[in-house]
Amino acid sequence: MARLGRSQPIPVKSLGKLRYSRATIDLPAFEVSAEWPDLSIVTPNVNLNLPVFEITAEWPALSLTRDQILTLPVFEVTAEWPALTISIPPSPGDAMTGADGEIEWNGPLARLVAGGGQDLYRITELEGWEDLPGVESGNTSRPSRHGSYAGRKYGEERVVTATIQIDDNSPTFAESLAFLRQATAIGDSDDEYPLVIRLRGETLLAFGAITGRIMPTGLVGAGIVQASIRWTCSDPRRYSLGLQGTNISLNTPTALANTGNCETHPLIRLPGPVTDPVLVNAELGQSLGFDLEVPDGSTLEIDTDGATVTMGGVSQALQLTTASVQLGDFVLAAATNTITYSAGAGGSAGADFLWRHAHL
Repeated sequence: MARLGRSQPIPVKSLGKLRYSRATIDLPAFEVSAEWPDLSIVTPNVNLNLPVFEITAEWPALSLTRDQILTLPVFEVTAEWPALTISIPPSPGDAMTGADGEIEWNGPLARLVAGGGQDLYRITELEGWEDLPGVESGNTSRPSRHGSYAGRKYGEERVVTATIQIDDNSPTFAESLAFLRQATAIGDSDDEYPLVIRLRGETLLAFGAITGRIMPTGLVGAGIVQASIRWTCSDPRRYSLGLQGTNISLNTPTALANTGNCETHPLIRLPGPVTDPVLVNAELGQSLGFDLEVPDGSTLEIDTDGATVTMGGVSQALQLTTASVQLGDFVLAAATNTITYSAGAGGSAGADFLWRHAHL
């Protein structure tokens, strides 16, 4: 008997020679999309600093075989850019017409402009604006003789009272009255808001809060109300509307003028990179120095009025050197102040000073 497989051969079919051909693949239209970060703008300096970003593109999947020639047709890369918009909040005094005898009060709910020849809200009386506020003498009684030891004099808070007459004998009287009530409501925080008053061509700014409103209603039937509005300003100083600003170059004494009649507190920004920055006011013999490093891209912000110094939202008050005055004591006097900015290293970006002329 023959063995299986030897007497029964397995048939094999010939496939012939393998062949291949060239293929062309067309890519469909596609877009490149770009995502831009939100823009955050802080006034008075408007800096549009875009961080490092990437443009991402989604390409169609490619399937290639051996010896295939891939030919891309002519195509365009499209990118859609968002429209850039900058919203700047209104500045104190923006709503005023420029007429004498005008008051602008910017509350949290409404903006009130009165006086200046208006027919609806008329200013009939103003007190406390040009007065010298109360003075804290700072004197200390002498224990064994007459009198006292002279102390530093400081102004107390300023109280301003204006009588505003509503003259609106029309169906809109109730609306006019409601608007005045809303604009002079008690705030729900300790924030103070701009109070701008223009008298005889001079416009000055204070910051205060509503602390009184008296509205007799004897003439309501005739569409007339004499409202007495009182503001209390914790800082008695009145300031120029214009915010002054300059950059002080490293190791370059620079004159800064405060044309008011009392000292003013500047806001100071020191951009990095800088190490151990020092500021000196030659006329007052004051200095501010910090034992720290401000990295590139960071800024040391010194608010002398609020007596704070921060970097990236973190307090740096403990880095104040022992030779420095207190943060709240570094001021610009009512005159010319020569400021010098120095540093242990870096500081090429200079020091930015912002201030207003101050009046008592």
